[in-house]
Amino acid sequence: MKLPRYGKNSNPAHKMIVQSRMESDGTGVLTVVVNTLTSVNAPEFRIAAEQMIANSSGQVLVDCSQVEFLDSSGVGAFLHAHNLLAEKRRPVRLLGVGSRLLAILELMQVHRIFDLDIRK
Repeated sequence: MKLPRYGKNSNPAHKMIVQSRMESDGTGVLTVVVNTLTSVNAPEFRIAAEQMIANSSGQVLVDCSQVEFLDSSGVGAFLHAHNLLAEKRRPVRLLGVGSRLLAILELMQVHRIFDLDIRK
């Protein structure tokens, strides 16, 4: 009987925090599927963003509609993606930004760096 494999971590309790897909126009879409992006899971987002940026040719969209909280590591992960894309003169856009997430981005004074799609 073969046991299922769960990726690099081989941990069945490990929950993926980001899903990715490529649109036909070369736009990369990263969907954060957890409500917090912190030092615990931000490295996974950074890796997914690096892979998406390397494999896409257009803008990168980050669906944040489920994110309610992020700490400095989460902000750092978003900034990392922004910086990688800025080198290639490609935009990153944060979609579905709710009021809590917007308040955190404003508090950390990084809200003007990103193209934000604010959820009503």
